[in-house]
This record gives sequence, structure tokens and C-alpha cells, in this order.
Amino acid sequence: MKQYMRYFKWYFICTGLLAAVYAGILLLHGMADAGERTNGKCLTDERVFDYGEVLSAKEEERLRELIAKRERQTGCDIVLVTLNESLEEYAKGREGYVPYEEFVRVYAEEFYDGNGFGYDRPAGDGVLLVDNWFRESDGNVYTWLCAAGKADEKYDLAMMNHLLDVVYRYVERRPYKAYRAYINEFYHDMTGSGRNTFDFAGMDIILFAVALAAMLLFTAVHWNSKKGKKTVTAAAYVNGGRPHMNKKEDVLVNKVVTKRKIQTSSGSGGGRSGGGSSHSHGGHHGGAGHHR
Repeated sequence: MKQYMRYFKWYFICTGLLAAVYAGILLLHGMADAGERTNGKCLTDERVFDYGEVLSAKEEERLRELIAKRERQTGCDIVLVTLNESLEEYAKGREGYVPYEEFVRVYAEEFYDGNGFGYDRPAGDGVLLVDNWFRESDGNVYTWLCAAGKADEKYDLAMMNHLLDVVYRYVERRPYKAYRAYINEFYHDMTGSGRNTFDFAGMDIILFAVALAAMLLFTAVHWNSKKGKKTVTAAAYVNGGRPHMNKKEDVLVNKVVTKRKIQTSSGSGGGRSGGGSSHSHGGHHGGAGHHR
């Protein structure tokens, strides 16, 4: 194989340079800072409110650390609330008639504004996810994503539904992974760095570094490799020293075509409960919900 490396070494060099540049961009992007938080009126420093008790203490702490990092990068407060209680009386006591799918909306907006969340000011830039594990009397479990300030300006309904779809991919079996995905997906959407729904948790830089190092080592080892000399010819082991070519032909005898119909399914793992924007006592909010 060494004899071929001299012809491809520049391809490896260019690939390595591109990988190094891309890794550098990812590293700089990950270190980007949105500036100091200017909201001094928020009532709490907490961001993870596991009232539904679906997370361990260690998982809560890891989410807090990730949120602190992503808040600096996005310039938005990132809040998570889990519940395990009916919100029917709570919601109807504040807005009169409220459909089942919006009980969590009422709670989310009141919770966000009531605590003064917002990176720049109370009821300002930020996002909140409320995941209520209680099955309401209509038989569904509801989740709501609430966005305010520049997060509301950034997100349209399709983006909100995508983020909630990512959460619902894991939430029943692995809540911690689902909530990490919420935080990371929001970060990628707000910074324009692309989606990372599998949550490599910072491994992308390490993987690029390992791949780059392996490529450079491989190139260095084979840099001065020489093209091997031919020790045999095409006719070295042919009777009489001359190759003999056997003539072969493919003849189409018959052709049979079969057809079958493939059934497809349009079902999904969760439902969508609308979206749009609303006003609470604190400010303007965008939002969307899912149910399961």
C-alpha cells in the first residue's frame, strides 16, 4: 500500500488542514460569550425546578452546569420545570375557559414572569420548558415551551415543534437525556451552530482532534514511501508466456418483473397542541405544546 501514498499525500494534507480549521471554529464558537447578565431583579438563581421528582440530585446538578454555560453563550435564561399534578384548576382560575392543552401554557407564563426570568431584564430574553407528568382527565400528559424576548423573535412554530419533538424522543425512557437535548437544541438554534440532537456533550472537539492526529501520523509515516518495483508481469505465470483471453457473453434469456405495495404509517409518538403568542401580566410570550 505504501507505493500509492506518494500520489495521495496532498489529499491527506488538505483534509487535515480543513479538519484543523473546522475544529478551531467549533472551539472558538463554543467559547463565545453573549456578555454579562443584566437582569438584577430576578427572584431566584435556580434554573432546574424538578417538582415532579423525575431527576436524581446528580442529574439536576449536571443540568444546572450545562444551563449556566449555555446561558452565557446564548444571552438567554434557560429554565426547566417538571411537575406531577393537575393544572386544570390553576389555569381556569386565571383565564376562565382554557383548553386542556394550554393548562401548562398558563403555568409556564406565570412562572416565567412571576420569578422575573430574563437575561437582560425581567420577562426578557429566555426560554422555559414545563413538562407535567400528570395525566389530566382527558387522558393526556402535556408539555409547553415558552419563549420570551429574543428567543420569541428567533423561534417560529416549526422550530418550537422541532425542539419539542427532540425532547419527546427521549423523555419517557430517559428524562435527563431529554432535558439535556432541550438545553442543547435551544443553544444550537439561537447561535446558528447547527443541531446536535444526539448530544455528544462536547465530544465533537475531541473526536476531531483524534481524527486529525491520526491523519497527521499516517501521513508522516508514509511521507517518503517509494513506489514499489514490479517483480512479476501480467504473463509471468501464463502457459507459454502469452496470455489467453476466454471470450464470454451474457445473453438475456427472459425478464420477469414483480410488483408489491409497501404500506406506510403516518403515526407519531406524541401530539401537538398548537402554538403562537400570548400576553401575560409580565410580557409577550411565544410558545408551543406537545402531549403524550
